[in-house]
Amino acid sequence: MNRKIRIQRTSFISTALTVILAVAICSSALIGWRMFTRLQESNHCYTICQEAAKQLEDGSDYLTEQVRLYAMTGEKKYMISYFEEADVNRRRDKALAELSMYFDSTDAFYSLKSALNSSQNLMETEYRSMRLISEAYNLPENEWPDEIRDVRLSASDAALSSEEKCSRGRDIVFDSAYQSAREEILSSVKLCTDSLIKETDLRQNQIRDNFKMIYLASIIGIVLIALLSFGICIMIRRLVVLPLISYNDSVKKGVIFPVTGAAELQTLAETYNAVFIENQETQKLIRHQAEYDSMTELLNHGSFDRLLKIYKDGDSPFALHIIDIDDFKHFNDTYGHAVGDDVLRKVASALTRTFRSIDYICRIGGDEFAVIMVDMPEKLMYVVDEKMNQLKKMLSVAEDNIPPVTLSIGVAFSDSIPSDKDIFNTADAALYQVKENGKNNYKIYK
Repeated sequence: MNRKIRIQRTSFISTALTVILAVAICSSALIGWRMFTRLQESNHCYTICQEAAKQLEDGSDYLTEQVRLYAMTGEKKYMISYFEEADVNRRRDKALAELSMYFDSTDAFYSLKSALNSSQNLMETEYRSMRLISEAYNLPENEWPDEIRDVRLSASDAALSSEEKCSRGRDIVFDSAYQSAREEILSSVKLCTDSLIKETDLRQNQIRDNFKMIYLASIIGIVLIALLSFGICIMIRRLVVLPLISYNDSVKKGVIFPVTGAAELQTLAETYNAVFIENQETQKLIRHQAEYDSMTELLNHGSFDRLLKIYKDGDSPFALHIIDIDDFKHFNDTYGHAVGDDVLRKVASALTRTFRSIDYICRIGGDEFAVIMVDMPEKLMYVVDEKMNQLKKMLSVAEDNIPPVTLSIGVAFSDSIPSDKDIFNTADAALYQVKENGKNNYKIYK
């Protein structure tokens, strides 16, 4: 790509545009949410207030029902239920209080308040009926509620007989005047409901108009941000994604990067290519140091552990040799550490010349070595015997100012040890027996 496009500058511009559009859309969404919340609140208020109107109507109906039942039967329980509704449950008063929270100073509120006033005025008539019925059925005065006791009967009512008082008390709550008062209450409740519907419709129409404008603005913003996002996706694919894919392929193949993509990626590729070429030899050196012992150039302890696990988990038989240099401390103390190092290198060289190229020779400690002979079942034990004798002969000769060296070796075959034992431990045990019996020898675990 000859024309260099800086992804940083392009990203800044696209990000700024995206943020502006996103803020606009979020603002519209927030306003829309508020409108939606207001619409929900409006519906909620209407439901609550409609329920309040019904609650007042039900409360008034309940009082009428109880006073009429008392007038017809004279049973005290109906009077008790009447005053429990009027003084304890107070559905009518609670309904008006509920409505005032949402529609105070509205026609709906005043209509419901008028219905409550009418219902309360009607209670005076109901008190009078219950007083007459209480006297007609000779209910003890000390069992009368205070409201009944406070009623003052007219002289004509007081002069009535018990039967006449009973008849009069019933007529009061069943005559046309009482029914007219009841209809006035229902009419006020209906006016309240009609006002609620009108007020709610007005609020919802205003909210819907605002919501339409917000919705249109949001649609425009979403279309613009979608177009911008599409353009950004194309740009990112051409300038970033495709170059990164080619870089990934280059990493897998172990070759240098193609110089392509955005200006920043081109600079990255050029830098990487320079470092890649410079570090190839360094990588080889690092890998070698991670796997090999620097003193003897044999595989190190970490490599030994990995290899042993592989062969222990595999099916091919192998022989494991654990090797110690006898009296290695004597070389360091008598001849110096430089000679001690030469002894280590001499043993490593002898092991390398003795064993096959397919075997793994490792230095696993200060003066401790290990050899994994692959494809070596116990029936080929004679091969191990030959290797041990050859190794012993090779190290018994002094050369280049390095004194003779002897080894103690423990050997174990993977196909001959019990399944519950570890091959390393068995070979080590065999090595221990050699040391206990004078050293300078080898022993095969059986």
